[in-house]
Amino acid sequence: MSDNNETTADTTEAAAPEQDVSIKSKVYLASGWFSPAAAEELTQLEDIFDKREWVDLASPRRIFVCPPDAPRETQDATFIGNLQHIVAADFLLVNTRDKDIGTIWEAGFAFAHKKPIVYFCAGLPEGAKFNLMLARSGVKVCTSFEDLEDYLGRCFESKSLIMEPYTDNIE
Repeated sequence: MSDNNETTADTTEAAAPEQDVSIKSKVYLASGWFSPAAAEELTQLEDIFDKREWVDLASPRRIFVCPPDAPRETQDATFIGNLQHIVAADFLLVNTRDKDIGTIWEAGFAFAHKKPIVYFCAGLPEGAKFNLMLARSGVKVCTSFEDLEDYLGRCFESKSLIMEPYTDNIE
């Protein structure tokens, strides 16, 4: 996939994976995992990507371990490592559960680097509002696991990320 991302989500285009699974799309999965619910949701998201042969998943929870009392060198290596994975990604999936500030920061960094962003916001009740800045920076907002799986399947079939701007209520 390419990393063409213009300043507005309406103009974002990204080439998708070819049917040849030897060519993989690099996906960075930005998500907190600091509560039991968030950790379980992240596991489900990882599983969704793991079963897709065309995806090379970078999930920081699997790559970097940085305990709260880690020395500065470990903190720096984790920070730089995450940034490198974001820059190398073809697109990001950003899980907005609990509005984890590090996850939201990663989304901003990715957008500044013209990376397409798919947001995941499970359980957003009908009529609920989604953040304007996130809505405008994303190529898609998925509100359930089923929605995400359907979207990824359609992207694979079309060989591109499909631009489906968020059109519901914003905050």
